[in-house]
Amino acid sequence: MSSPHFEALAAKAEAHHRRIRNSGDQQQVLEAARECAGIYAAMGDRVKESDFLYDMGKSQVLTGAYAAAFETAGRLLAFARTDGDPVFKAQVLILRAAALRNQSRHEEAVDTARLALDVMANVQDSYDARAEVYQGIIACLVEADQIVEAWVLHNQLSATLEHVEDTLLAGQGFWTLGNLAFATDQVDEGVAYHQLATDRLQQVNDIHMWARFNNASADVQLQAGVASQRTEDCIARAQLAYDIIGGSPVELLGLAGTRAKWYMANGRLEEASRLLQNAVAEAYGTGAPEDASVHVLWSQILHALGRTHAAERESERAVRIERSAGC
Repeated sequence: MSSPHFEALAAKAEAHHRRIRNSGDQQQVLEAARECAGIYAAMGDRVKESDFLYDMGKSQVLTGAYAAAFETAGRLLAFARTDGDPVFKAQVLILRAAALRNQSRHEEAVDTARLALDVMANVQDSYDARAEVYQGIIACLVEADQIVEAWVLHNQLSATLEHVEDTLLAGQGFWTLGNLAFATDQVDEGVAYHQLATDRLQQVNDIHMWARFNNASADVQLQAGVASQRTEDCIARAQLAYDIIGGSPVELLGLAGTRAKWYMANGRLEEASRLLQNAVAEAYGTGAPEDASVHVLWSQILHALGRTHAAERESERAVRIERSAGC
């Protein structure tokens, strides 16, 4: 039901959504998208409603609300639009695959991502959507430990990114390719792809994304055995970004873990231990959930320092956290 009243509400809600989208606070973005979707549902505008439901689903993935994102994708697949718009259908399927992947439902995630790729088979151009689909299926294959099959697709994604004008999407694509290269022990290619991602993401007005990328880039380098000055530069950039935007306790604890790994790889064990001790106390003091992986890392550092009793204490704490989380 369209009316001047609803049209005014929709315009105001959309303006708010555009403003908040650049803040990096995905919970606020989610709520703004939910408000827009609700208004357009009341107006009977199913296309606009589906656009904002899709935005809502993406924010649900980024905030860790994976079951909700799966439900949102299911709602979208019931829209008549998905039958007549293959690009939108493929994007919704990739959203659903991401929700499944993050719930460790890897076989379903891969099957869903393959379906998205099939949907795009007869679509000409649409490079942005094709890049999203390739990124999505590669992420699902990597999480399913099908690294070789994921690498087979890297040329398709790389070639598609040459036609992508969206700087953020291109940066995320090269980020994905870098992670994949590191996972296949192709360190030089991983570094090169992450540099391409850096060149693009630093142009995007999204400090939160910049922080997450640099922390993740450093972490994947460390997993691949790279603990160079380049790796520390990534950590420093992430720290600076979080200093500006005020990262959440969970994000700051994650960054502390990455820096502790760098210290550990460079033989600076005492600094690594002190960093984690302070980071854990600060994070838990502000209400962040306990993180088993941090205590496992701290235990490893303490063992290397010869502090067996303290190492066993942290190892036991990690087990208790995992049990309480039902792992």
